[in-house]
This record gives sequence, structure tokens and C-alpha cells, in this order.
Amino acid sequence: MKKASSCSFKPSRPMRIVTGGSEDSKCIFNAGPPFKRVSDGVAESCHTRGSVHCVRYNKQGTMIASVGTDKMACFYDGKTMELIHKMENVHNASIYSCAWNESGDSLLTCSADGTVKLISTKDFSVIQSWDISIDNQGSKVAQGAMQMGCAFVKGDIPVSVSLNGNITILSMTNTNDIKRKQITGHQSPISSMSLDYQSGVMYTGDSDGVICMWDISTGESITNVQRSDNADEGFDQNLMNKVHQGAITGLLFGKRSLLSIGWDDKIRFTDSAITKNSINLESQPNQIRKGTDLVVVMTVNGLILVRDDSVVSDVIKVPYEPTSICVSTDDRFVYVGGKDNSIHIYSVNGDTIDEVKILAGTHLQPVYALSLSNNGTMLASADVRDICVWNIAEDYSPIIGKGRWCFHSQKINALTWSNDDTVLASGGNDDSIFFWSLKKPIKRIQYPFAHRGGVTCLEFLKNGDGMVLASIGNDGCVNQWDVTDDVMKKFG
Repeated sequence: MKKASSCSFKPSRPMRIVTGGSEDSKCIFNAGPPFKRVSDGVAESCHTRGSVHCVRYNKQGTMIASVGTDKMACFYDGKTMELIHKMENVHNASIYSCAWNESGDSLLTCSADGTVKLISTKDFSVIQSWDISIDNQGSKVAQGAMQMGCAFVKGDIPVSVSLNGNITILSMTNTNDIKRKQITGHQSPISSMSLDYQSGVMYTGDSDGVICMWDISTGESITNVQRSDNADEGFDQNLMNKVHQGAITGLLFGKRSLLSIGWDDKIRFTDSAITKNSINLESQPNQIRKGTDLVVVMTVNGLILVRDDSVVSDVIKVPYEPTSICVSTDDRFVYVGGKDNSIHIYSVNGDTIDEVKILAGTHLQPVYALSLSNNGTMLASADVRDICVWNIAEDYSPIIGKGRWCFHSQKINALTWSNDDTVLASGGNDDSIFFWSLKKPIKRIQYPFAHRGGVTCLEFLKNGDGMVLASIGNDGCVNQWDVTDDVMKKFG
């Protein structure tokens, strides 16, 4: 039995189903119910080679279209599947998808050649063409510019999806202006987030090495960060938007540029959406945090200090496995959570750090998240269940100890304080976001299923009215939550 690559149902009676083959380049016609293959008078073998990537009925059920590897577009009668017309060399490469407009008299096709075309069934001619790969330099279409899917939205607005995930809204009047409207986003789990309030831009990085830019005020996508052609020797212009050659594990906006770390063992520096230079690290980085001028990178082998976009220390080894870090706003102290269930406190001494205190055994599990309050007097810490709060302004005594804020059921990845330090938000692998109040510590707010697959990062926005939380997760989504009313009702 051959495999099918596409299927379409006739939207009107008599009921029909047509499937396109992924191995034999045939279109199989089925009548029913019960559905049985019909072969008499059916044009099964109009495509000459390769796969039939897409078959589609129009909304009226009067016509079927099929496209495939052979660059052909074939049109059939919707009731009998008798061949009406065959168009050869519609594109210069495989055609991956097609879609009918609302009236059923025009077919949209998209191809690996980076173009999208509109075919009129009145005379079976191409009446409009868009080149989505127009930004690419050279004759070869970049991998990321290949068009993998297309559709009509709101009846007659054509859109196309590129291999790199960009969605292009096509203009029916202007085929040359490729930048008329393009929507970008993530196609994989988002691991890190950083906000630049001066420019109003939010940066998010994912496990594919892609960094996206978002407008903080509107939540709309802006563009993808790109690497310049001289960023390093590993660069190739394939338009896949990869800044790092591995997963991005941390982002933060420094004094002048965006710093990103990833599993390619590099810190990369980005200005104006272009990554221009990088620093090689001795080991794999897992977190990056900053105070004001001091940046600390947590690697699998220890800590690295960074100032003014340059590394100022060797790897500072510690006698435990670090799992989380944060830095005081005055750059004097570094707080490190460890796999030894303790919190280690260091004072910064030039290009090294000195341990001054250990909050030993403060947790029953490794400390996976740390967050300093905005006024610098409280430190929140979290493991796989417990969230604790410590008075670091005085004697490091527990404000909230073990066993009180313990309603997460899986590893807690993120902690963040509200702007007035009255509310602490937490997110974990249990898909939930919780809100906690020091004024009413026995109460809590839960947002279940906030991100399917787990919450990876949280931050309260600082440039708006009310209490708005930004969150990212392993579902590839960027969310903003207005929690003002919920917090007021629950905590007062």
C-alpha cells in the first residue's frame, strides 16, 4: 500500500474523497459512503514524477486541484475527477501547497523556488506572482525562503508561510513590495526573554537559535535578529534566522547591546537587530544575569564575569553544580543556587568573587530559580516545589520558609517580582503560573495551562499602567497577562 501525502473532501453531495500519493505521484478518487476507489474515467496519473504534495477541492465542490514535485498544477472535475486542464512548469521547483479562493475561480500555489502564484481557472493562466525570496542575494533561493504553505484568509486575502516560519500577507495590488506585511515568530520552545524599555522592544530566544523582536506595547512581532556576514566563520545566508548554532539559553539587554548565550558556547552581541561579534567560552553556558554594569554567565564548569562587552575573568570554579544565579543592582553581590540544595552568596572583588555566606540546606531540592526584589532587600528562591523568600537586607532570615508556598507540582523555572515588590510570580514545568503576596501569604492565584510544556521565563512589564506580566514557554508562545484585577480581588 502506497502512502498518501494529502487528502481533500468534497464539501457537497455526492460525497467524494481524493488523496495525493507521496510515492507513486497518483491522485486516488474515492466515492461513497462507504468509500471505495473509483478508477473508470478517472485521471489518476496526470503527474509525471515524485509526490503529489497537495490536493484541494474548491468550496463549491466543482473542481479539484493537485500540485507536486513535477512543478505541475492539474485541474479535475469535482464529481468525476475527469481531467480538465494541466499546467506545466508553473514554478521552477516543487510546488508544496495550493489553496482556492472563496469563489472557487482562482488557485494560489507556493513553491520551493520562493514564489507564490495565483492561477485563474477561467483561462488557466498565472494572473499574479509574488517573489518572497526577493531579499536573498544571488540566483539560488535560500532554504528559509522556500514557501511551504499558502491559504486565503477572510475569503480573498492570500498568505504564504516560509520554511523559516515567516508568514507573508500578500498584496493583490502590489506584487513587488515584499515588506508590505510579514509576521514572524518561533517554531520551537522559547527559552529566554529580555526587555529593552528604552526602545520598547522585547527579545525572545528559542531552542533553534532564533531571536525574535516584539513591540512591548502592542505585542506584535517586529523582525528576527540576523547575523552579519562577518559575525563568524559559521555564518551562511540561508535565511533560517539562526543567530546561534545551538539552543539559546539566555538573553539580557546590557548597556549598549543585546547579549545572548547558547549551546554553541558563545556570547553574541547584537545591535539594531544585527549580531556583529561574539566571544568564545570555555564551556557551555546555561544562564546569564546582570546587575548594572556587571554581567555573570553561569556555565557547566563555573561562573564567568563580563564587563563592557568583554570577559574579565577566567571560569571561576565552584565546588558544586550551579543551577541558578542573580546579581545585585549595585554589582556587589552574586547569588548562586546550587544542586546541593543551598544558596551561595559571593561578594565581587574585581575580576573574581569571594564567598561570604551559605544558606545551607534551605531547600529540599536543587535551587532552580532566584530573583531579587526591586528594592534589593528580598531574595526569592525556588526548587521543584517550594518557593522561599529571604530577608537579605538584615540577617538572611526566612520571610517565607519551606512548606508554605509549595503548590507547584514540577520544577520551577522562573521567578519575578512586581514593580512594587508586593507580588511574586512563579512559573514551572507544570504549565502553571502562580502569584503570591507577602501581605496575604496564605492566599494564591493560579493560572493553569499558561504554557503547555512548561513556563520558562516571566517578567512584569515596567512601562504601563496596572500589573502586566509577560511570559514565554515551551509551547513557542509569548503571552502578556493583565493580572491587575485578579491581584486586587485576591490580595487587596
